[in-house]
Amino acid sequence: MKQQIEAAFAEMLDISTDIDKAVVFGPEGVVAANMAEPALSTAVEQAKELVRLGQESAAKMGSQPLTQLVVETAAGLVFLVRETSADGMTAVATGKKGSRVGLALYDLKTCLRDAREAAGKAATTGGEA
Repeated sequence: MKQQIEAAFAEMLDISTDIDKAVVFGPEGVVAANMAEPALSTAVEQAKELVRLGQESAAKMGSQPLTQLVVETAAGLVFLVRETSADGMTAVATGKKGSRVGLALYDLKTCLRDAREAAGKAATTGGEA
């Protein structure tokens, strides 16, 4: 399963010129990344905090759960896409200024979908996907 998830991640990086660094993680930890420590740990912790704050804001507004977020900084953009299920995965990525937000979010969602499909196949075949 991990190999299929890493393949989906690598494909996303190949096709998306708007994504620079990225990490996909779930409740069990990091499943794919193209960044080294300590940036990796920092990215995951900051992404978890963004999700927490987004969820808190959504709840206060009576809105749907947070599924995506874009943050513009002086250095570029941060993209976050997440599945809302308890075992859901989250992808967080950076992009340069001028990145096409819609395409980057689409590529991240596609990566999560492909990773979820790989995880589902592994579950139904006893981990042999």
